[in-house]
Order: sequence, then structure tokens, then C-alpha cells
Amino acid sequence: MSSKSKADQLHKQTLRDKQKRIKPGECQKYVRIVLDGNLTTFSLGQDLIKLLSSSEFKYVIRQLPLKNCIVWERNVGQLTLATATELDEEWEIEKHVVKILNPVESCVGLELQAAFPDSQYTVVTSKPLSSNTLIEFQLLQNLHVEQLGHQDQAKELHDLLQRHFKAIAEAPYKQQKNAILSNFKKYLANDKKQCVKVEGGNGFKRLWQQHLNRLPLVTLDIADSIISQYSCPRKMILHFQKDITACETLANVKIKRGQGPQPMQTEKRIGNVLSSKLYTLYNARDENSLL
Repeated sequence: MSSKSKADQLHKQTLRDKQKRIKPGECQKYVRIVLDGNLTTFSLGQDLIKLLSSSEFKYVIRQLPLKNCIVWERNVGQLTLATATELDEEWEIEKHVVKILNPVESCVGLELQAAFPDSQYTVVTSKPLSSNTLIEFQLLQNLHVEQLGHQDQAKELHDLLQRHFKAIAEAPYKQQKNAILSNFKKYLANDKKQCVKVEGGNGFKRLWQQHLNRLPLVTLDIADSIISQYSCPRKMILHFQKDITACETLANVKIKRGQGPQPMQTEKRIGNVLSSKLYTLYNARDENSLL
């Protein structure tokens, strides 16, 4: 096997592996929680660790750049040399940070930005905050604040981390899906001349009409006549697939004329030529088929 073939195979395998890691139902296996070591020194942190130990979530404890913080890491699957004889998987830190506040902390926003730049920050307090402090954190320091209740705070904190865990694990898949939909919507709603905007289910008929009208031999009247028989492409395709006389049926569709006086002439049909071309267009499996 040539080196190019091997490289192509490795590239394809990498793409398949990457896609698998973000797949719903699989993605949570490749994310873990990282707890700052200082959390083991007080009761709330200790109770949280006990709950995590009995849950399905992966977690590790190590010293983080800022005390009492919790972050998430994603296994990106790239192997790096850990020792002379072993390989280790590479983990990348996510841009989400949760910090458990102690009562004397006030400028925590600047500390979080210095320790974890360009991230989304959530601060958790086990005591109610005054209105002024809450405004300070939310508006001036751009922090999301979670205030734990008085009963079973560890369980409440565990549930909060669980929600973050799920959202973080599924984020790449949702971003990928949104990017595809966004590009599709941009194509449908392009601002260029004669493009059709599709929004909230409106505009699909106009888009179908525009598509037909772009084909050779298809005038606006012919497009409207075809749409009267097939309100969407799927109906036309299914008819072609299930009915051997579908091509003849389409050929016999009468062409509707627009409003206003029309010259005296024989009523026209779609005809065999255009019907056959449409059949080939929507049923051919060979990309080199000629219309």
C-alpha cells in the first residue's frame, strides 16, 4: 500500500473517530469533570465528590490555576507519548468554569478571566447574596450566579454540574448541526436576485416553482401546471417510482395559461419530451446521465 493510501485511510479513520466522539449517546463518554484539589478540604466539596463517585460521570482531582474551581475536559483522541513506552490520550479543556465562592471573595471575575481566559463563568454560593453583590457579579463582572438552597447543597451542586456536563458534551454535535442548517438557510434565503426566502414553513411552494422555472423548456405557466399535479418534489418522485405510467400522466397535464386575453390556439400539454427529461432528472442514479 502506498504512503498516500495509508495517509488517506488514516485521515478517514480520524474523521470517523471524531464524528463518533460527538455523537449523541456517545459524547458523554469522552468528557470528564476536573475538580480543584482544594475542594477536598471542606464539607461541601467532600460531599460533592462522594456523589460524583457514585455517578456515571468521569472525574479527576488536580490543582487548578484558581482554587475551588471546576472545569470540563474533552478527550480529543490524539495520542501523545506519556513515557518512553506508553501512550496517553490528549484532553482539551472546555471554555466553561464553575467556581464555588467563599464569603470574602469579591473581585472573582478578574481572577477567573486571568486563570481561564475567554470562558463562560458560573459562580456558586451557599449563602444568599445581597442585591448589590448580585448586581456587581452579574452586570459588572459578567458572571452567572447560582445560589444553593439550605437543604442538601451537595446534591443541588451535583445536579448543576450534571446539566453543565450534558450541555458541554453535546455542544459540538449541536454546533455542527446548526452550521449545516445555517448554510442551508443562507442558500434558500440568499439576498441575491431571484432567490427565495424560506421561513417558518412559508416559501417552499415558491422555491419549487423557482426550481422548475430554471429548467430548460419550463416557463412559468408550465411550472405552475406541474405544481398543480405535484405540490412538492417528493410527490413527483414517488409517482415516478411507483407508477409505470407516471411519465405519460405528466406528459398529458394541460398547461395553464396566465391571466389576461390569450390567442386562439390548440390547448397545449406538458408533452413527452419535457416529461421524459423530468423523469430522468429525478430518477437517474448515474451522475453522468444526459437530459
